[in-house]
Amino acid sequence: MRKLSFIIVGLSILASGALVALPKLVLPKPMSQTYVKNRGYFYRFKANFEVKATGEEIAFDYVAVCNVRLTRWRAGGLSDDTTLSPRAMVQATSDGHAVMLQTVNGCHGLTSENGDVPPDLLPLAVWFEDVSDLSAGLGYASEDAYENPIAKLAFHGARIDRATRDEWEEWRKRSSELYVQQGVLPGPWGYDFPNSDPPGLGQYVRVCDGYRRLKLPDDFRAKLHELWPEGHPRYWTMPSEIERLSIGNVLGAWSNRFQPSSGSHGLPTRSGQIIGRAVRSGHHVPSRWPTEIYPFLWPPLISSLPMTKSPQSGYVQRLDYRDGAMIGLVACQSYWAAILFDGSGDQRTRRQTFEVDGTVVKEFTGQPPGLQRPQFVAERDEAIFVYYSTNF
Repeated sequence: MRKLSFIIVGLSILASGALVALPKLVLPKPMSQTYVKNRGYFYRFKANFEVKATGEEIAFDYVAVCNVRLTRWRAGGLSDDTTLSPRAMVQATSDGHAVMLQTVNGCHGLTSENGDVPPDLLPLAVWFEDVSDLSAGLGYASEDAYENPIAKLAFHGARIDRATRDEWEEWRKRSSELYVQQGVLPGPWGYDFPNSDPPGLGQYVRVCDGYRRLKLPDDFRAKLHELWPEGHPRYWTMPSEIERLSIGNVLGAWSNRFQPSSGSHGLPTRSGQIIGRAVRSGHHVPSRWPTEIYPFLWPPLISSLPMTKSPQSGYVQRLDYRDGAMIGLVACQSYWAAILFDGSGDQRTRRQTFEVDGTVVKEFTGQPPGLQRPQFVAERDEAIFVYYSTNF
């Protein structure tokens, strides 16, 4: 703007015939860095699965890299940019399905060999019915998922070990040589989920959603019973503006021990152990326990098993509970599908509902619908479902 002002003034002066020396335009110097230092850390991530129907082994074994770039700025301050790659790897099965594995973040330098990574480390895995469509899949979010009779996968352990740049380069070379393109697999080196919008960004799942079910102790049930609406519906919630202060307040500090974590740090396990420096005894102090968890579906998903998409005249969000049959599983889909309308009809007036197993629990209008989604849903006066989401 300052430069433009000088130009306008100069033109005005010239137009009047006057010759006046204009002040010299001095542009501020860019706040450039004094140095950039690149440091890399490498680790090997392994996880083994089995396709229950066929006995096929799905073994992931790859080297992840953490590039930490330190930049000191002339104006003062030091910034660091940490990236992790790959954030997910995908393998096709022999019969056309696919499994995606979220990389557990090992950039902190903790390893299984040193006892800092619990032996029951549980990464997030996603099952896809068709390798040609990786935009919606079923996430395995707890040990319950693999024990579920409907599970397609069995899990046989995971670990993190230190690696070197040479091992990383060798893995990339070998993976490239052995890679065979199938469906929409993202390539030999996995996928990093860029924040930009390149072609095909919506091809891959980006977010996994569900509801954690907390069964209440008797004293908490008494508190929830006081809020139970007349008629005592099986599933119910409160208006959005008082939801947290009513149903949410019932949980109190008691629920803190069940706080979930991002899948990139390993999922909660029954042992309660998490990744961290092992204490002197060589064991971790249990601190985070899992809960029951069930899929939450955004349009256009209408079913999590089988994973089904369909255009809708309205906008229906679904908690796929099925009386506990979907335990341990979450619904994963592309970022765009999870937050946007499907584009048909008047988005401001279309009927929008939240349902649990076909029972309408809440009706609303307006946009965005994600903000209308209940954070808490009660089941009678016995349990509370709490919304859960993790992204890649």
